[in-house]
Amino acid sequence: INAEYGGSIIGKGGEAIKELKSKTNAIVRVSNRDEIFPFTDERIVLVVAAPENVMEAVTFIHSKLRTSLSEDKSKNSRRKASHRLKEMKVIVADTSAGKIIGKKGETVKKIQEEHKVKVMLTSKGDWGVVPGERVATISGEEENVNNAIEEMLAVVAKDPHARLDKSLVYPQYPMFDNFMYHGPPDSLFRGPPPHRKNMGPPPKSGRGGFDITPRYDGYQSEQPFPRGGRAPPFY
Repeated sequence: INAEYGGSIIGKGGEAIKELKSKTNAIVRVSNRDEIFPFTDERIVLVVAAPENVMEAVTFIHSKLRTSLSEDKSKNSRRKASHRLKEMKVIVADTSAGKIIGKKGETVKKIQEEHKVKVMLTSKGDWGVVPGERVATISGEEENVNNAIEEMLAVVAKDPHARLDKSLVYPQYPMFDNFMYHGPPDSLFRGPPPHRKNMGPPPKSGRGGFDITPRYDGYQSEQPFPRGGRAPPFY
């Protein structure tokens, strides 16, 4: 959810989230302001409940967000968040994303046409993708978006391999320093860190031994930038 409006779901003194939990019999957690989804300014909402109760919680959250955005009198905030007024983002497992897309995109096309929404899913090769997770962005009118999410959740519920970490805190993903891309951090891997290949002494060309190549620091876990200057994919 948009970080600025997480408070609308929690409510004054936590009243709104207490009401939501009571009505839906669900576990609902909202990440803190400094606990955001990697490479975004978005906070995370976790809902754990029976499918029908999850959908009731999603509808409540969606309504609160749209109301908060439309009532915000700050022009800068409204301008910044205007593109989010008609969007909901749902984190799904890799395996579930494939089922939502369907064979040759048939399932996602059907969802879009039936509910008059636009659905976009991140792919494994996209910049900044969190391993094992994909983000589905559903945009359109409020009721249409809710109906599309309900159908997508039904697909997820049938996926026996759908597993997501319930933690709201993501590891740090330090992508770049000034010169060099080091690849995903060691903490990303469940096993021991990968072996780092010693690349030998630093190059002699250019000022101080550097030319247009990335900074040398004794090892590289990924290939350096190509001469075109484009960074390699994160995942």
